[in-house]
Amino acid sequence: DFGVLNAAKIELVEEGGIAALLIDRVVRHDDRFFLYTQRHLCGQTCAAPMDSVTGTLSPAASDSLFTLVWAQQPFNLKDDYGTTHGAADMMEYTLRMTFDGTTKTVRADDGTMPPQMRQILDALRGTISAARK
Repeated sequence: DFGVLNAAKIELVEEGGIAALLIDRVVRHDDRFFLYTQRHLCGQTCAAPMDSVTGTLSPAASDSLFTLVWAQQPFNLKDDYGTTHGAADMMEYTLRMTFDGTTKTVRADDGTMPPQMRQILDALRGTISAARK
């Protein structure tokens, strides 16, 4: 149902890991815009990103990504899956998805993330990575 894709947006923030990274990814459906930035976690003042890029996805790549995400029924995911006890080096994820004017935010880490969320993250990462080439 492509009606739900109007103004659709996916945002992913990854924080932590052994390298103390902050990685942002954003994809918007309507204008096919994407953003990727990677930097070290910082306090009040942040240095410039170590890596950043913005661009435009092809119509096929954008539609494929959003259709795959919608197929995972993201609004059935819990809001917070918690964090794994004693796993200080795991990445923590905040995934925000907007479809049909409704936004869903889901939080998890590498150990608590459900398979549907992992498929969404993999698709988002793969789509942006392919667009960078």
